[in-house]
Amino acid sequence: MAASPPERVRGVVLAGGRSTRFGEENKALARLDGRPVVAHVVETVAEATDGTPVLSVATDSQAEQLCGALGRPVETVRDGVGRSGPLAGLAAAAEAVDAPWLFVCACDMPLVTPESVDALCARAAAVDGDCELDAVVPVVDGYDQPLHALYRRSAFGPALDSLSEDGAMMALLDRLTVERFAAAETDAPLGAATTNVNTRADLAALRDD
Repeated sequence: MAASPPERVRGVVLAGGRSTRFGEENKALARLDGRPVVAHVVETVAEATDGTPVLSVATDSQAEQLCGALGRPVETVRDGVGRSGPLAGLAAAAEAVDAPWLFVCACDMPLVTPESVDALCARAAAVDGDCELDAVVPVVDGYDQPLHALYRRSAFGPALDSLSEDGAMMALLDRLTVERFAAAETDAPLGAATTNVNTRADLAALRDD
């Protein structure tokens, strides 16, 4: 890693969603440049973080499908019981690993780059001595991007405990000490890196670029 907090950063890829807007096919398995979307994400996360990437899934069959499409090993965890959406994956990953920091990325962000991950780590290294951060979250076009963000693992427990079972990512951020920074503040391609594939039209647009 080019720059990081003075502690290990483990990569977590959230892949437990149902892809309802994409159609019958799991969007993580849709192909971009000859490879499944999830493979693009996992490869980059593996390069930019420490250790084997963690893949959070909802079911065993989902784990089997996704792992079979990857060209490298991952550690799979099942989404946390009593949670829904991304928070279920975050809760499971936070319990399964011991790294102090987690880089969390959605499985449908195939343009994530090592540089975009390093930008978060460098920001954490620059400001964490002044105040104990819980998260570093990029802001793209005025919107927080919590599914391409760096989190302190120890902060998850208390924050999640204070949320309802159907709590949302933005509610989680409200309970954390967050360093936000705009994409314009770094040369890293954060705007592209946070592009996600929710629909077939989104995927077609990436294929046309």
